[in-house]
Amino acid sequence: MALKLLTSAEQRLNWYCTVLTLSCSILVLLLLIQSPLHIVWVGVIVSSVLILLSALQLRVLSHCRRIITRANWQLEAIAQSDFTQTMKPHYKTGVVAEFEQRLLALSTQLHTQKRRYHSQQFIIYQLIDSLNTPILMFDDNLKLAYANGAFSSLYHRPWQECKGVNVTQFGLMQQDGHWQFQDPTKQSRWQLHSSEFFQEGKQFSLLVALDITKALRQQELAAWQHLIRVISHEIHNSLTPVSSLAQTLLAKAQNDRDKQALSVIGQRCQHLRQFVGQYAKVTQTPELTRESISVKMLLSSVAALFESTDIEVNCTVSSLQLDKALIEQVLINLVKNAIEACTTEAQLTLKAYYQQQQAVIEVLDNGPGFANLDNILTPFYSTKAAGQGIGLTFSRNIVELHDGQLVCENTETGGRVKMIFSI
Repeated sequence: MALKLLTSAEQRLNWYCTVLTLSCSILVLLLLIQSPLHIVWVGVIVSSVLILLSALQLRVLSHCRRIITRANWQLEAIAQSDFTQTMKPHYKTGVVAEFEQRLLALSTQLHTQKRRYHSQQFIIYQLIDSLNTPILMFDDNLKLAYANGAFSSLYHRPWQECKGVNVTQFGLMQQDGHWQFQDPTKQSRWQLHSSEFFQEGKQFSLLVALDITKALRQQELAAWQHLIRVISHEIHNSLTPVSSLAQTLLAKAQNDRDKQALSVIGQRCQHLRQFVGQYAKVTQTPELTRESISVKMLLSSVAALFESTDIEVNCTVSSLQLDKALIEQVLINLVKNAIEACTTEAQLTLKAYYQQQQAVIEVLDNGPGFANLDNILTPFYSTKAAGQGIGLTFSRNIVELHDGQLVCENTETGGRVKMIFSI
């Protein structure tokens, strides 16, 4: 019954030692009583034996407590992932020595696993940083813990400035278990993928924002290609016999009126062929020949083509890997559009500068700005009386072939078109 009341190992060990001490003392007392020694000496000897055994008992208990304390200290260090200090084994053989060796082996194994985990974690973070896709990591309180450099393409500032900011302040919300943007404009451009993971015992949410405009643009371009192929085929099939018949009748015509009418028909057929051919440019996907080009020289050469126009060149970007011929053609198109848009004497600025992990080339004019920004990049849409709506669409296709983005916007002083490239 007494043993059942002892709930700790120390109590039981102390009980066993006490019983052993008393038993030994009683045994010595019985032996001495039968001896011829005086009762005083018997008492002295028994007291000495009792004191000695009690001291030995305390020493054994203290030694066992130190072994357990050292083991517990090592386990606490392992639990805290602190491998800077390790206990030294006190024994070479026996059960305690085996226990100490196994504890040290466990500590070494966990230390190796932690270093391997941190190495893998470091590689993963490096991979995340190298991606051009915005990746955001939120902690268990849904506050921003980490993001990569592409974060600036979403929020136009470094993620370090937003560390610790709640997820709702980024315009994000969770609906039916899926994350999405509250802003319809961002929602139409970015698609969010999310997952949860644990790191050092804490749960994190990982959000990956995929720019779907390129995929949508490819589908849109495929639709336009199909439409233009059908229209071109039908127009050519109709124009060929009409043009041939007009030429035949023109050769047989007797009076000037008939000749003039047939000549107009032939000219309009030729014009319509050229018209369809120009629209077919929208469906073309030229092959890029990238090379390192001086951006300042590129802007200066384009400005030199328009000597009669006041064009300021401001460049802080050294060089970019671009297809010089295609980007030069895009810049020429943008400058021509800007000059035509100005109702007064045109004043343009060609700028190139760095913005976070991106390089921006922009054309800024002093005109009235874009009349309809929602449709400005729609194929075949134009606010000009003689416009065909090809120039900006073709320019956007070229920029996106460079994995860039073409942005049109209005400013207080006019219109601005930006080409944004990742670096």
